[in-house]
Amino acid sequence: MLSQRTNISANGRTNCPRPGGDDVNHGWLTGEEVLLVETVRTFIEREVKPKVQEFEHANRYPEEWIEQMKRIGIYGLAVPEEYGGTPVSMPCYVQVTEELARGWMSLAGAMGGHTVVAKLLTIFGTDAQRKAYLPRMATGELRATMALTEPGGGSDLQAMTTQAKRDGDELVITGAKTWISNARRSGLIALLCKTDPAAVPRHAGISIVLVEHGPGLTVSRDLPKLGYKGVESCELSFDNYRAPVSAILGGEPGKGFAQMMKGLETGRIQVASRALGVAAAALEDALAYSQG
Repeated sequence: MLSQRTNISANGRTNCPRPGGDDVNHGWLTGEEVLLVETVRTFIEREVKPKVQEFEHANRYPEEWIEQMKRIGIYGLAVPEEYGGTPVSMPCYVQVTEELARGWMSLAGAMGGHTVVAKLLTIFGTDAQRKAYLPRMATGELRATMALTEPGGGSDLQAMTTQAKRDGDELVITGAKTWISNARRSGLIALLCKTDPAAVPRHAGISIVLVEHGPGLTVSRDLPKLGYKGVESCELSFDNYRAPVSAILGGEPGKGFAQMMKGLETGRIQVASRALGVAAAALEDALAYSQG
């Protein structure tokens, strides 16, 4: 575990130099967390920034950069130590996300949903679910994403139409999801769906089902985007896809809406951190241009 928090200066923060001479406030990070943020920053400066324009314009998937992120340990930042992860504080997670987005926002997007699913499994998963997924998620061998949004569904998640009907010891899933990031390359999808469409209130009939690629699940196409290149955003189609009842997160149906709202607390912080990283990059580029 990243521990032994560093002593802080008179202004209450530990300052570490950014390449080029700027200072970055690391706040209440451990010494190991500071080293992690510095490692990510060095990776961005040396590997990503010299080539990112080429990747962006070509809409190229950053396979080699993803592999480096795995080696750094970025995919294990929300996985408990007992499952092989290196969990960090939220301030550290924010700064890692900022640094990734400062290089290319798509890199931050390539680990955001994965982190949320790791949190969901850690907090709500059964022992069997944690053991099945978290060790491989910690190394990045298994990457994960969430599937919430539906075609024409807007932001009202309780109005979703994707259903998982019980058939003996199995669930039969039908429906569609859209704008699902990393869906083609993620081996695990946390699918938000209705297990009881007649439930009142509506959220009482919503569950998260842990879905893997297989018969009945089609990643139909990658959606075109003006930005956020490189990392895919996909449409998913479920046509009588079968999963065991044990795939319901936590083993109890009807808890999925509250579970996902808890997971999205991390997701929203991550999205805001991406914005900070992009803004920092824009400021750096503007200053460099204006100063000739």
